[in-house]
This record gives sequence, C-alpha cells and structure tokens, in this order.
Amino acid sequence: MKHIHQASLRMFSFLFFKSLSKTGIKPLMIVAACLLSAPFYEVPVWAQFEDLLNRIPASANSIVVIDVSGMHASSLAKKEGWEKKHEAAYVERPIFLPPEADKIVIAAQLNFANDLGQNWELAVMDLQEPIPMRSIARAEGGYVDSINGLHAAWTPSDAYFVRLSTSVMGVMHPANRQAVSRWADFGRKNSSSVLSPYLSRATKVVRRGGPQIAMAIDLKDSTQPHKLEEGLKKSNVLKGNEQKIKELTELISGIQGATFSVKLDSKADGELRIDFSSETAKFASLAKPMVLEIVDDLGVHLDDLEKWKVELKGKSIILSGSLTNDGMRRVFSILEIPSTKFSELKDEDLSPGSPEKVAQASLTYFKSVAVLIDDLRKYLQTNRDNHIVYNERYARKIDRLPILNVDEDLLAYGSKVAETLRGVALAKRAAGSRTGVRNSSVYGNYSYNYDSNNNYYGRRSNASVKIQNRAEEQSKATGVRFTSWKEIEDSTASIRREMTKRYQIEF
Repeated sequence: MKHIHQASLRMFSFLFFKSLSKTGIKPLMIVAACLLSAPFYEVPVWAQFEDLLNRIPASANSIVVIDVSGMHASSLAKKEGWEKKHEAAYVERPIFLPPEADKIVIAAQLNFANDLGQNWELAVMDLQEPIPMRSIARAEGGYVDSINGLHAAWTPSDAYFVRLSTSVMGVMHPANRQAVSRWADFGRKNSSSVLSPYLSRATKVVRRGGPQIAMAIDLKDSTQPHKLEEGLKKSNVLKGNEQKIKELTELISGIQGATFSVKLDSKADGELRIDFSSETAKFASLAKPMVLEIVDDLGVHLDDLEKWKVELKGKSIILSGSLTNDGMRRVFSILEIPSTKFSELKDEDLSPGSPEKVAQASLTYFKSVAVLIDDLRKYLQTNRDNHIVYNERYARKIDRLPILNVDEDLLAYGSKVAETLRGVALAKRAAGSRTGVRNSSVYGNYSYNYDSNNNYYGRRSNASVKIQNRAEEQSKATGVRFTSWKEIEDSTASIRREMTKRYQIEF
C-alpha cells in the first residue's frame, strides 16, 4: 500500500510542478526535483515515537528517547556486539537495550531539591515480539497479575511490567499498583502528547542520520533562590565576585532545561545543551567552568566533559565532544529502564539450571557487578566527594541485574554491595542535613568568644563557622565512604575466590 501511495504522490507532484513551470516560476522546479527524489512515505524518526510519548504523564520532568534500531545499525554497536543477548553482553556495552525493543521512551519525575531523587520512573517499549508476563514473573521471582484489565507482572525489584498493547510493554517503578492502573488508563484514553514544551522539543533531537539517543530534563522554575545564591557565593569559579554573582543569578534563574544527546557512528559523540531564557554570550569566559562546577555540585561529574569544546549560541550553552563507554554508562544511569532482567525470555529457558548454566549465569553476574564497581572506583579516584547520585543509581543497577540461575551466595554478595553503596550515599545526605541543622543556629555575621570567667577575648566570622561545620560533617561522610569501599573490595575478593573454587572457572 505504501508503495502505491508513494507513486501517487510522486505523480501528483510531477504534474503539479510541471504546470507551475509553464508559468515561468523556475525556482519551483528545484523544489520539485528535491521532492521527487525524497521518499514521501517516510515518517521522521521522532514522529515514530508518538504512540509511546502519548503514554507519558504530564508530571514527567525528564525523558530519554532511544532509537534502538538506529543504535544497533551504528558501526560502534556492531563492532562491540550491543545487539547480542543481554545476559551475555551486559558487561560489554554502556547502556541496556532489550534486543526485542525497536524504540524506547523512559520518563521520570526527578526531585531537584533532593539530589535528583526519583519520585517515579517508567519506560514504554515498542517490541518486535511480545514477551509473556509469566516468563518475566518466573525469571524475576515475582508473580503474574492483572491490572485494569491488562496482563502484568510484579517483580521484587519493585517494578511492575504491564502489556499496554500487543506490541507495547510498560515498566513502572516503584511498584505502586494503583499508580500503574491509572497510568495504564491514561495511556488508553490519551491521543496526544502532554509533555512540557521543553521535553516535547527535545524528543525531536532524535532523527535519521543524527543522534539516536536524547535525554532531556525540564528545569524551568526548578531553582530555589536561596540555594542558588548560596551556591554561587561558594563558587570557586566566581570567587566572591559580586557583579558576576548577580549576573549569573539572573541567567541561571531563567534556566529552561538541559538536553544530552548521543550520536553513534564509528564512535560515540555527545552534546550537552543547556537552555536559558536570556542571552548567554557575555558569559563566554565563565560558561565551561561554571557548567563543570554545577554538574559536580549535582553529584553527576563526567570526566569526558572536561575535554569537550564549548559554544555559546543565542540563549544556549553547548558542550560537545567524544563520549566514552564509562561516560555513557554514568549519564544513562540517571534515567534508565526500571528493570533489566527480561531480555529474550522463553519458557523453556526458565527450567532449573544445569551446573553449566549456573556457572555461566553466575560468571556474567559477577562480571557485571565488577564493571559497575570499577566505574565507581574510577569516579571516586578523582577525589570529588559528590557521589550521592551515582552510588544510588549504581546500587539500583545491581538490583536490576539478571538473576536467573545465578548462585545464591553470589546474589547475597551483590545485594550486600548494593546496600553498601546506598549506605555511602545516605551518609553523604546525612552530612548535608546535619550541616544545615548546625548552620541554622549560627546567626549574624560574627561569633563572640568568652572564656570561663566570661571575659571577651575575640570574635570570629560566622562564615568561617559555617565552613567548618560543613567540613566536619563531610569528613564524617568521607570516613564512611573509605570504610565501605574497603568492605566492598574485601567481599569482592572473597566471593571471587569462592566462586572460582566452586565452579572451577576463573571469575
């Protein structure tokens, strides 16, 4: 049908422009030639996501759009085997893509006042072939459910899988059954996108011959004035320059959002675009160092950014450059599919595993955890003590690893590693809270000091008192981090020896 439709359109265009040419309007013949050579029936890549985007609630403030087919077609993906079965290839690729999926949209509501904590996250996937809910439930150790008339599966990783249509599957975290029901109902009735204007524009970044992945965060009205002022005053880049602080306060207060896109060819090229409501040109000398400092303060430092070039265009600051696999793995840990355990599930694969199956599944699981630990180790070696986001996200990555046929002792080890990473993040959060409590009792500009006989002997700037409070609390958190990492290193060495001995293969 589409070929007949295409031929009809071409014939119509030919006759139409031929008649125009008789009037002497020659430039239109050029347009006619372009149209005749273009494939009329092709729909822009972003438009092919329409059905998935229509299922994203209006409360989403962040989104990832992935053209899986386009990624798999890249020479980098082919070279590194990203299209291979997930269980065998997790350790080889930087982003999880179910082989069955053709297109994926991930969305979440991030809490910007709480270190990018997630109120909820979900994913919708256009599948080439359906995956039975019973297979997902059995592989995950969950159970089959029916929600709002739809086949579903609850999983212990605190996610619900739902078959939204014959070819579309959804996953939602946390596994709030009522929220899943209402989300499914919304998807049934909604016929157009309800995304914010910023996120809606960002979805169009994915295009044929261009980026295959786009991640966008809507930041409009997200900055809290007191936190922005406090952050800029502490900035190492601004160094207390009141004029620059005032100017940047005005600029950052009008931030609209950030879009991170990745184009894959023989290598991965990334672009980070930060959009504002006012012109950015006068901040040329400050743009890159300020972006790096803000990214660090958010706890999502990325080594690759330091090597990227910066461009100021209109109301945007644009950084671009090469992206490593480690970098991609970190970036897309911020928003990712709420589970990774359902790839290529077949009922016949779910029988109790043979010793060989258990050994192979356990080896893959161990290597996957090791890759994530190595990523974090490299990150922490940069001596940056802002590790809340990545520690929490990587703990969740471990929770979501494939567990079918994995040795029980190894699963206990993985669970312990994830728990330890959360503990490190929690210690960092607690340090921030305790600093706030201590500083809230510091008033005025100076503290006056008296000895035991109530004799005055000097005063001290309260700014220095607040700095000391912060340093003391951060020191406690750093101590927890070092102790915890020693525990991870020791337990990793121990389980590696045990598994190697048990299965007689090198872990």
